[in-house]
Amino acid sequence: MPHPFPSTSDQKQVQSWAITPDASALEQLAKGIWTCAAQTQQRPLVVLSTAGPLIGVRAALEKHRPSDLDPKIAFLPQVISFADWLDAAPGAWKFPKKQTDLEKWLGVYSTLRNHKELQAWFKAESETGAWGLAQAIVEACDTLSKAVSPQLQKQIHALIKEGHTKQANIGEAWLQQAQILLDGNVTKVYSGMARKVVDQEAKVLLEFWRYTASVSDPAFHNQFAMAAHLDALELATQANQVRPLIWVETADSAPIDQEIIGHFLNEYAQHAQVIEVKMDWQDVGLWAEAIGTEDAQTQALTNAIRAKSKGWRLISAKRFEELAWAAAKTIEQHLINNKTKLALVAQDRLVARRARALLARLGPELNIRDETGWKLSTTRAAAALNGWLELIRAPKDGPSAKALLEFLQNPFLDLGKILNRNPDACIGLIAELEDILLTSKAESGWKTFHLAIEGAKDNASKTGTNLPSAALLELLQFVRERHHEWLTLKVDCEKAYVQLQANLEATGMAQSLQKDSAGKQLLEVLKTFDLSKTQYQEVPIRLSEWLSLLKTVIEGASYQEAGKEAKATLSILPLSSTRLRDFEAVVVVGCDEQQLPAYSEPLLFFSDALNQLLKTSTIAMQFVQQARDLSQLLVSCANVDLLWQSKSNNGEPLRPSAWIQRLQNQIGWKAVPAQLQKRSFEPKPMEMAVAHFEEALPLPLSMSPSAYKALRDCPYRYYVRSLLGLRKNKGFDEGFDASLAGQTLHKLLKRFYQALKTREHTNPEIKTDQEQRRAWMEKSLTMHSEQEFASLIEGDARVMGTLRDWQKQIPSFIDWQLQREQAGWQYFDGEVKVGFDLPFADADGNPKMIRIEGFADRYDVNIHDNTLASVIDYKNQRFEKIKLRAEHILDDPQLLIYARAANEELENHKLTGHRVQQAEWVALKADISKGEQKAVRGQDVVDMPAMMQQFSEQITDDIKQLWAKKPMQAFAPEGVCQYCEARGICRKGIW
Repeated sequence: MPHPFPSTSDQKQVQSWAITPDASALEQLAKGIWTCAAQTQQRPLVVLSTAGPLIGVRAALEKHRPSDLDPKIAFLPQVISFADWLDAAPGAWKFPKKQTDLEKWLGVYSTLRNHKELQAWFKAESETGAWGLAQAIVEACDTLSKAVSPQLQKQIHALIKEGHTKQANIGEAWLQQAQILLDGNVTKVYSGMARKVVDQEAKVLLEFWRYTASVSDPAFHNQFAMAAHLDALELATQANQVRPLIWVETADSAPIDQEIIGHFLNEYAQHAQVIEVKMDWQDVGLWAEAIGTEDAQTQALTNAIRAKSKGWRLISAKRFEELAWAAAKTIEQHLINNKTKLALVAQDRLVARRARALLARLGPELNIRDETGWKLSTTRAAAALNGWLELIRAPKDGPSAKALLEFLQNPFLDLGKILNRNPDACIGLIAELEDILLTSKAESGWKTFHLAIEGAKDNASKTGTNLPSAALLELLQFVRERHHEWLTLKVDCEKAYVQLQANLEATGMAQSLQKDSAGKQLLEVLKTFDLSKTQYQEVPIRLSEWLSLLKTVIEGASYQEAGKEAKATLSILPLSSTRLRDFEAVVVVGCDEQQLPAYSEPLLFFSDALNQLLKTSTIAMQFVQQARDLSQLLVSCANVDLLWQSKSNNGEPLRPSAWIQRLQNQIGWKAVPAQLQKRSFEPKPMEMAVAHFEEALPLPLSMSPSAYKALRDCPYRYYVRSLLGLRKNKGFDEGFDASLAGQTLHKLLKRFYQALKTREHTNPEIKTDQEQRRAWMEKSLTMHSEQEFASLIEGDARVMGTLRDWQKQIPSFIDWQLQREQAGWQYFDGEVKVGFDLPFADADGNPKMIRIEGFADRYDVNIHDNTLASVIDYKNQRFEKIKLRAEHILDDPQLLIYARAANEELENHKLTGHRVQQAEWVALKADISKGEQKAVRGQDVVDMPAMMQQFSEQITDDIKQLWAKKPMQAFAPEGVCQYCEARGICRKGIW
C-alpha cells in the first residue's frame, strides 16, 4: 500500500518516506516529488544513490506533472545521481587533485618492483601479476580509507563551522588541517588494526595504506565535496535560496555508506527540508530474506500468491545453444506482439552474448544496448592497437610474420599516408606481402622478410611474371624504423606515451580511430597515460612493464555503445540495473542454481568477516539485495521469462535457482521445455565428389610437373587447385619450414658446384689429388652453407639447428659426390628451366599442343661419353621416402619430364647434343648414424627406356582426357588425401 508523502515540518531533522517498489514505484516517487515542490514552493533537488533510474524518474516526473503548479516551480525538479552531484560540488577545482587509478597503481608498483620479496609473498612474480597486485592493494587501501572517513567527516564539518566566518571556501590552510586530521585518524586506526593482524600480507597492506593515504583519495575527496555542498547551503540559507533535498535510496547501502550519508543528511536538514526515500519491501518481497521482518515468511507467501504470476514463464533448455536460441525466439515473439521496450537480464553472460548475436540478424529495426560492461578490449579498435603493441615488443631481430601481418591487416592503418601514395595504389599490397611470406615460408625476422621479397623479385624475373610492388620494401622499412625507435628508447612513463601517440599519428591510426565509436573511446583511455604534469612522468619502467600496464588498463575499460533510433529497443543488463526501470517484457537467462544469485568475491586481503567489521558489502547483503531486485522485477513487470540450462557442460543435471523452486512450491509454477521449431527432412547420403566442367572454363595451355602429379594423384584435386585456382588460406607454423630449408640447400649446392668448376680451372691439381679435392670440397661446401644460411639465421635464430643438421651431412655428401665422379659423372648445370611441347588430339580430333615445363635441380654429363647425360633431383628427405617415390614413378614422373625435356631436339638449351639416359633422386638427409660408408643417398630410376615409353603414352592419354572434359573424380588414396587442400571441398570421409 502506498505511503503518504510527509508534510512539511519546521523540525530540523530528516523525514522518512517509503515507496512500494512495484509497477507503480516511479509514479509514487514522481507524485511525492511534486508534492514536495508544492509544499515548499521550491524546485527540489532529487539525488539518487545509483544512476540507473535517472531517465525513468525524469520521464515519470514529466508524465505526472500537476496541472495547477505555480509557474515558478513548473520546471522539472533537478534529478541527479549521487556521484554526479559530488563531482558538481561548488569550488571543486580547489580540492586536492584526485589521483587517477593509474597514478596510484604506478606508485604501488614502483614499491613492489623494488621489493621482490613482496611479489613473492603475494605470488605475483610476473609483470601482469604485479600490476594486478598493485590494483588490488590500491582498491584495498581505498576501502580502509573509507572505513575511517566517518570520523574524518565529523571533524571536517566541525572545522568548517569553526572557520566559516574566516573563509567561505576550502583553501590551502583548510586542506592542511584536513591532512593533519587524516594522518591522526589513520595512525589511530592503524595501530588498532596492526595489533590484531598476524598475517604478513595484511601487515604489508596496512603499511601501504599508512604511507599512501592522502586527501587525494576518493573517500576523502567525496568528504570535501559534501563539505563544499554544506558550505554552499549555509550561504544559500542566508540568501533565502535554499532548496529541499530528496534522497532516494534505490539500493541497500553498505553500513559505512549509511553512516556517511546519514550524517550528511542530518547536517543538510539543519538548513532545509530533507526527505529520505527508501523502499518498502513488505508487500513486494517474494522471499523472507527480501522482507527481513519477523513475519517475513508468512508475508512472502501472501505476496507470492497475490502476485500476477500468469505473465511469468519458466523455460528450461538442455544445451547452451538451445538456451541461446530459446532466449532469442522468446524476445522475437515479444517483438511480434508489438512490445517495443524489452530487457535481457544477463545472469549468464555467455548465453546473453550468443543471444545478442542471433538477434542481430533482425536488422537495424531493433536497437540492442549492452549495459553489462562490454569490454573495450573485445572491439576491433583495441585489436588494431594490440597488433601494434605486439609488434613493438618483438625482439631485435624482428617480429614473427604472423604479428607483422596482423598489424598490417588492421582496418585503421592508412597505407597511403605511410607510403605517401594514392590509397588506390595500395589496394592489395598487404595481400601481396602475405602471399610472398607464405610462399617463401618467411616465419620471422626483418632480414628474412627482406630476403623473401628479394627472392620473389628474382623468381618473377626468371619466370617472366609481374614483379612485386616496390612499395613492399618501403613499408617494411617504415615499420622496422618504428620498431628500432622503441628498442633504443630509454622508456619512462611519459616518453612511452609520447612515442605511442607519434606512432598512431605516423600510421594514420589516430585519425581512423577518431572516426570509429570504439576507437574514440580507446583514444580517451590512452589519454589517461599522459602523466606530463604528474610526479610519475619520469618514473623509469621497462617496455614490457609499460605494455603490460597498457593492456591491463584497456582490459578493464568498458565500451559504451552509441544509441540509435529504432522501432524497438532491447537492453542487455545485469539484474541490479532493472531497479526502478520500466520494461514491457523481460527475459532472464542463467536462472539455474549455480548462477542465481551471483556473488562478488571479497577483495584480495578482505574476508567476508573483515568486510563486516569494516562495514562494507558482505555476501549476506548481496544475497538480500538480489532477492529484492528479483522480487521487484517479477512484481513490477507484466511479462517475465526465466530461462536456464537444465544440463551442465559436463552433462550433470542443473535445477533452477532455489528462489524459483520455492516459488514453484508456493504457486504451482511449472517449467516448460524450450519449444524450438524443428524441420524434418529425408537424409541423403553424400556420394563421391565429381567435378563436371563448365563450358566457359578455360583449359590449360601449360602444365608443371607438380600440376601433373596432382592430376595423377586425384583429378578432382587438380580441378580445384589448377583449374579453379583455389588455395587453402595457409598460416605460419611455429617451427622452421622444411621447404625453405630445401630451397636454401638447392641454392647453396648450385653455388658450390659452380665454385668447384672455377676451382678446377684455376688449380688443375685438384682434379688428380683426391685428398686435396676432398678437403677443399668439405671446406668450400661448409663455407657456402654458412654464407647461404647466415641471412636466414639473422632473421630467425631457429634456423641454426637446420644448418647444424646439414653440416653433419656434408662429409657423407662429399663421399657420394666423389663416388659419382669415380663412376664417370661430372656436374654440368643446375636449376635449369627445361620443357617440351606435347602434341595431342582433342575430343573432336583437332590437333592441340600443351607445354610441359619445370626447373630441374641438376644435370651431369659422362666424362667417357660426352653425349650421355643424367638428371638429378634433390630431396630434403630421408632415403626411405625416396625409395617409395621410385616404386610409383609414373604417378610422380618429375625426373621423366626433365629427361624428356632435355632429349627434345627441338628445344634450345645448354643440354642440346646430350642424351639423358639415367635419372636419380638424391636424399639430403641420409642416415649417417650407420656410418658414412652405409649412408645411402642415391636411388636410380630402374629400366629408364621402358619407363620413358610408358610415361609418354600415359601423359598423352591423360591430357586427352583432360581436354575431353571428362568428369574428374576424387578417388585418391588416404596418403594423398591426408594433406590435400581440396579435402574440405570434396568432403572425403563423409561419402
